Amino acid sequence: MARKLGLAVCYGLAIVYILSIALPAIYCLRHGCKGPGELDAFMPAFMFTFPGAIATALCLSHTLQRIRKRGWPWLFWPLAILFSIILFGVAVLVGLIVYHTVFHRAPIQ
Repeated sequence: MARKLGLAVCYGLAIVYILSIALPAIYCLRHGCKGPGELDAFMPAFMFTFPGAIATALCLSHTLQRIRKRGWPWLFWPLAILFSIILFGVAVLVGLIVYHTVFHRAPIQ
């Protein structure tokens, strides 16, 4: 029972994280983001980066286990692909943050 509750919480958090990325992206594609001020819509996605990545990784692990058990593969393959793309994006985001903080420092005067 506790495992199913934990999976439900992980899936819920992963869905909220994916929506916090997708909804501002759709808005920017439709209306055009013209400057850095309009990119503030992505701030919830930045706030949820680490818990969202952990929840997405747990959900990806669960979907891969379900695919191996051959239970409803038509449902779990798209989920596995979506979770993989999100985790790759999180890895790129963290890598960019590390790159910009390490290599783009202001010189000490």
